[in-house]
Amino acid sequence: MRVKLSYTVDAESVLKEAAKLIGLQGEDMQQAVTLYQEVQQELRGENDPENGIVNINRAHEMVAEFREALLLVDRRLEEVDEIIKGYDEYLRTSRTPTPNPTSGYGPADDEEPELFGAD
Repeated sequence: MRVKLSYTVDAESVLKEAAKLIGLQGEDMQQAVTLYQEVQQELRGENDPENGIVNINRAHEMVAEFREALLLVDRRLEEVDEIIKGYDEYLRTSRTPTPNPTSGYGPADDEEPELFGAD
């Protein structure tokens, strides 16, 4: 079962932390690369050099393991992508100036609003 974790880091460290999260999948990525090569060898019969016989059950297991390794990496990449999107949104909103109430966008807090048509 998967659960969602939450923790805080300084804004300047968000992308470095995202990189660390990707790095945590290194073992799964290496397994995927290894299985990518080995499943092809199995399907070509190269694991039985004398007879060239393909072990269908083993090939099926390898494909399932390959898919699982890719799924784990994909999930982590999806999480990191969400972090990057959130960080980008944070940067955009922190750079967007908010209107100052005393800059001509209506009456200041200490002024009476001007009402038209109300005598």
